[in-house]
Amino acid sequence: MLGVIAGSGLYSLGKKIGEIDVETKYGPVSLQKVRILDEEMIFLPRHGTDHAVPAHMVNHRANISALSKVGVSGVLSIYASGIISGYKIGDIIQIEDFIGLLSPATFYDDFSGGIRHTDFSEPFDLDMQTKLEEVASAVKVKLKDGGIIATTTGPRYETKTEVAFLRSMGANLVNMTAAPELSLLGEAEIDHVALAVGTNFAAGVSKKPLSAQEVEKSMKGAYGKLVALIGGFAEEIV
Repeated sequence: MLGVIAGSGLYSLGKKIGEIDVETKYGPVSLQKVRILDEEMIFLPRHGTDHAVPAHMVNHRANISALSKVGVSGVLSIYASGIISGYKIGDIIQIEDFIGLLSPATFYDDFSGGIRHTDFSEPFDLDMQTKLEEVASAVKVKLKDGGIIATTTGPRYETKTEVAFLRSMGANLVNMTAAPELSLLGEAEIDHVALAVGTNFAAGVSKKPLSAQEVEKSMKGAYGKLVALIGGFAEEIV
């Protein structure tokens, strides 16, 4: 079964058919069982359904542990993202790599069970990426490629100098939750892919002040396309 994680502006998905409360060693997590078209999946709104949890307080370890405990066979993560370069607002982008140097996250708090350094040369499942591209073509949703997303801790937006620094590192997108979540999915050995929605231009790129309202408006505008993508993709994940 597919697991879907989403955040700002995407707090519900399809038709809710149940809830699953999961206890993990990192804390409790409430998952939703939802249906899109004829496909059932697990949905996790990372900030809660009312966005009560700011980015720096998201319990990523509990979230990923919960998805692992309920036996999801693959995860699609969706991120509202600031655009540094190369994209326009409303674009749906397949993430190909990420920068998480400033946002460490790990399940390995000690090496008593052995040294663990997880390889992230290929951070995403290539077969799942191919399937996502095929689904996008089938449902006629334009999927941009080449997404390199950097993560800052939030909840404030980045400064112009920070965005310039991230651009110099190769990032074309920026977000507050991607790197820790993706790092933990990799450590948990859960096959996964990730999409970004270009919701706003980043500081120094935008000619106006940044706002959460702009982000949520852009995510709402992309909802129909995301539902089509997720529904078709769920059929491919067994």
